[in-house]
Amino acid sequence: MANSKMEDEDPGVIVIPIDSTYSDGDRAGWPTGDRFDMPDDSYYRRKIARLWAQRLGFYKPGQEYILDSLPDGFAIFDRPRGTDPDIRDRFLYGHPLQQYFYSTVQFFPHFCHLMSQGKEPCSCHLCEKLAKRKKDGIPIGRGVGRPRGRPPGSGTRTSSGTSTPIKPVGTPGRRGRPPGSGRKPGRPPGSTAAAAAAADNTTSAVAVRSSRRMPGRPSESSMQYIADSEGTPDVFKAAVIKLRAKGQLDEKITEPDSMDWRAERMPLREYLEKLNMLPSFVPRTGELVLWTTEYEGKLAWNPEAGQVQIYRHKQWHGAPDWRAGVVGQLPEEDVVLQDIVVTTPKKWGPNYSGFRVETFPDPNSEDKSYSLQHKYVPMKCIRPFGAYEHFLQGVPREQLHPSIENALTVMASFSLLEKYRFQGTWPNAAIYCRGIFLGAEFLAVGDAVRLKPSGYDADTDTVDPATTAVTLNVMVIHKIRLELRECDADPRSKQLAETYRVRIQGKVYTNDRECAVALLQQQQQQQQRRTQDSPQPQPLTSDEIASTFHYVGMGGYGEWYPLHAGALVNISQDMILGRCYEPDAMQLLFRSPALHYDLHGVLRGRAYSRATDERIRAGKRWFWGDFRTQTLALDTLNGEDVGHYSDVRDVKMWRANLRVIDGTAKAADFRDAKIPGDVGRPSTKTASNFAKVGKLSKLVSTGLGAVDSSAPASSAEDGDGGTSESEQEDYTLRIDQLRGGTEETEGGDYVPGPGTTEEEPQPQNKRARTMEKSM
Repeated sequence: MANSKMEDEDPGVIVIPIDSTYSDGDRAGWPTGDRFDMPDDSYYRRKIARLWAQRLGFYKPGQEYILDSLPDGFAIFDRPRGTDPDIRDRFLYGHPLQQYFYSTVQFFPHFCHLMSQGKEPCSCHLCEKLAKRKKDGIPIGRGVGRPRGRPPGSGTRTSSGTSTPIKPVGTPGRRGRPPGSGRKPGRPPGSTAAAAAAADNTTSAVAVRSSRRMPGRPSESSMQYIADSEGTPDVFKAAVIKLRAKGQLDEKITEPDSMDWRAERMPLREYLEKLNMLPSFVPRTGELVLWTTEYEGKLAWNPEAGQVQIYRHKQWHGAPDWRAGVVGQLPEEDVVLQDIVVTTPKKWGPNYSGFRVETFPDPNSEDKSYSLQHKYVPMKCIRPFGAYEHFLQGVPREQLHPSIENALTVMASFSLLEKYRFQGTWPNAAIYCRGIFLGAEFLAVGDAVRLKPSGYDADTDTVDPATTAVTLNVMVIHKIRLELRECDADPRSKQLAETYRVRIQGKVYTNDRECAVALLQQQQQQQQRRTQDSPQPQPLTSDEIASTFHYVGMGGYGEWYPLHAGALVNISQDMILGRCYEPDAMQLLFRSPALHYDLHGVLRGRAYSRATDERIRAGKRWFWGDFRTQTLALDTLNGEDVGHYSDVRDVKMWRANLRVIDGTAKAADFRDAKIPGDVGRPSTKTASNFAKVGKLSKLVSTGLGAVDSSAPASSAEDGDGGTSESEQEDYTLRIDQLRGGTEETEGGDYVPGPGTTEEEPQPQNKRARTMEKSM
């Protein structure tokens, strides 16, 4: 390698001369037309030189590199963007397929192929497409999806196979550059993670494809994987691509190259298992609640004032100063039923025996200062947010704390947690999850949830005329899934499918005998069965109640009747109001076991959210977040920056630590891992903030930093949809765990009837049994 300098380059830049003895560049694919121009290509030569230096192992951080030229036959052209003509998008032309590359990252595999004199097979997308066309006998030329730019008949191949030379349009961007020297493409669209992997000075490009994959391998092994801006591969897009190749797919979802996914495994599993032992009325991490500061006495309904007030020493002391807050931490000590009314003796102080609750800020504002106002409070200071109408009754709106309306703003939002299985038959698929944050609450597999009645109108507080009373049925959740309809396997697409919809599957029960009888008669009439005697539904026995509901004392609601003959029912998230609490807890909270205590408030809250949440687009009914903190629009939780806002989020260090854990680390990885030494002379200066990360992390010994426990392995961000390179060379497509936004399909409302059921393959009762079988 010669370190010669060119006259037009900056001093201090190392110029890397390329081997120009071999090139397959074809100028026949260059575009013509007035709208195309040939800009300065020095930016592209710098980016390719950096990747090349990293591949060869002589790259030094801070040092600038540049190629002396692009391979012969390849050139950069730009054109006005269709949506904004003031912006010119740049592309790399010259591939024999006569199609362009979107970026230097896509071109780099083909560049490596050229530098090896063609001895190494090229793994770029265009070369794979070219080989397939030759094999199928398809003429080579501008294919489907290639942008217009060359008029018909210009620059075509001759019968002898040679190319008609075309003079490039525009002036050369670099002084002294001979006209006609071209550039070349070579990597498949969508493999954007190579940029992040190369930026980490790695040679294996783990974020894009396995380091053990040989270039040029066909079919599934050569699929390109889209990644986020941190270089983490999108396993969901890879699964869709694999589904298209195989036709059917059923596999577990694992993300071994994701720092978040690896660090979340143990604490998330422990938390979900802990839910089995917690009563339903206990608030869960990430939920929105009504809360107030510590007070003496107890909460009770004052009939004279018409509101819930503090009662102490046989006197009323007014309504508490209610706020809306986010539960950040659960107590270290057990919460018992009596804690709803009066705090039972605890071994530790409030910091360990209480809930950490942070005042909820405005999701539509950048001001998140309310998150700094937090307190550790006992259970008696917390109430379900869905029952805000009950506890705030009699309080004028102008006297409400601003956090109340802030929380109402996110009532029509949801996010999925712990996606563990991908299953589908092309072109449809489903992603199965352990839980869902729905409005103010978190619901997990095994929970009993209350369903809104069919035909209920929140504005008039009336139900379907065919129904004589407000009757709420209860579903025990067996599965939570995200359905993908008409999957999109294009690696360049930011979407997994054309439409998405959430479906919750489970068995439905009611404690209203008349409702069970009416539904049974309706089903028999639809099945054209005629009997002389009226059908009589059979209630669950005490043992069946205990095995059906994992909550204690559910028999306190009376008799339970299975609906739809015990078959599984699919509903949308819109049908769910919230968890079904234990009857004893209902008596202490509301002095009544009625299940419709928050029916009107939840539905009115969702309507308020759809009118005020700026993230919900016109015509949509829900905001779909990738993870809970995104849904709540939080920057901090428990005093720490969450998700990608975290200052201790050193992706390069974390990825190096993953390689150390997996036993695939190289010398550079041990340096990048910044693992503190255990022996030797103590350092007088901290080399990095890894020590701080180690104190927060579950993987201290491996150097993984603390992450937001509510964040999934990846997140989605809306892009501008363009395919050009920005000045920062950001070629990432943030398609993660699940796309953010508000796309959904209509329907899915639960309407009792035989058409909404499906047979259960195996009986599953408890949440623990359901999770065990889904593993």
